[in-house]
Amino acid sequence: NGSYDMTSFKSIILLTCISTHLLGQTTDPLTSNNSIEKQLNFPDLKTTDSEIDLRIFLDRGITNGGHVIQIVKRNSKWTGAKYDYLLKMKKGTVTNNITKPTKTELKSNNWDSLWIKLENLDITTLPDPADIKDKLIKEVTTKRGKGYEVLMVNDGSSYDLAIKKGVNIFTYSFHSPWTYSQKYPDVEEVKKYSDIISTLENEFHI
Repeated sequence: NGSYDMTSFKSIILLTCISTHLLGQTTDPLTSNNSIEKQLNFPDLKTTDSEIDLRIFLDRGITNGGHVIQIVKRNSKWTGAKYDYLLKMKKGTVTNNITKPTKTELKSNNWDSLWIKLENLDITTLPDPADIKDKLIKEVTTKRGKGYEVLMVNDGSSYDLAIKKGVNIFTYSFHSPWTYSQKYPDVEEVKKYSDIISTLENEFHI
């Protein structure tokens, strides 16, 4: 009947939206981060002589401010910093030009132990959410029969990760990891996204 067709149509829209949303995380955010890196005087990840260089960009959302966490191991010495910045406004529009950046040094009681924790969470090998989107669909049974339930989160925080380890570079993004890990507790990759951010927040009290 008509109501069944409309329900099916809604399901198709939801599946299309979630796929587009996840795929979009691998393009625009990382591209815009290149400008942020240059203005914060980060060396090019491809040419830096660091043994390890981890950069996490927190998506600005609807604000004109952002944050970057960087952890570096160079010559067997670890350093860490958190950068906070605002982007200039021009005629009511957010530009790509940084203003008022601040840098806060991060300290760890044991950097090597912290990195081991992150590696145990597969920080250098996790897939992008677009590659596991089939896992983020639940089959449900309703009065109308079987269908699929998809979670789509439009608010919350997005994280872009860029990591250099040795000669290898890894990049991926994820959105609202805690929300997804609660919805899909059996999806290991989603839980690890959440645990990576929680580990860093607990380590640096940020």
